[in-house]
Formats: sequence, C-alpha cells, structure tokens
Amino acid sequence: MDTDPDKIDKAFYTQLKQHYSTEEIVELGAFIGFNIGYHTWFGTLGFYPMFTPDGRLVDQEESARIYGDKPISHTKGAIQRAKEGKQNKTDGSLE
Repeated sequence: MDTDPDKIDKAFYTQLKQHYSTEEIVELGAFIGFNIGYHTWFGTLGFYPMFTPDGRLVDQEESARIYGDKPISHTKGAIQRAKEGKQNKTDGSLE
C-alpha cells in the first residue's frame, strides 16, 4: 500500500474477500493507513520504531542502527540489518 498503491486493485480485494469480511478489510486498511501515517510523522520528529521488522522490542539506539540515519521504511534494508543484529546478539559478538 505504501510503496506501490497501484498494485492494490480489484483482484487484490477479491483475494482478501476469500479470507475476510468487508468490515474486516476496511479495518485492516485503516490500521495499515494509520501506521504508515504514524511512521511518516515519527520520521519527521526523529523517532524510530520501537520494534524491529522481525518484531523485537528495541531502544532508540538499536532502532537507529537498523533503520538507518533517517527512518523511512522497513522496506529499505532494515529487515536485513535487523536479522544481522539479532545474529550478532545470539553469537555473543559486539556491534
């Protein structure tokens, strides 16, 4: 929705309707839209997400390392950086 809204077409909604009611689709869309907006706004304030793309709760310093100098989106390399950070923490190495 955020990076390529043109991909959201009638076929997409037809697939969603196989699993969700119309009300649930609207609620899901609103939730996604609000979160995209929050993350965009937090980026202007210099806040970083509290959670990594893989769901770990992290402090602002760790989040800045994962999301980069300016938190834009978890789609621009943050997932790989989060996995690398998790691996480093489990093998005992320092970052």
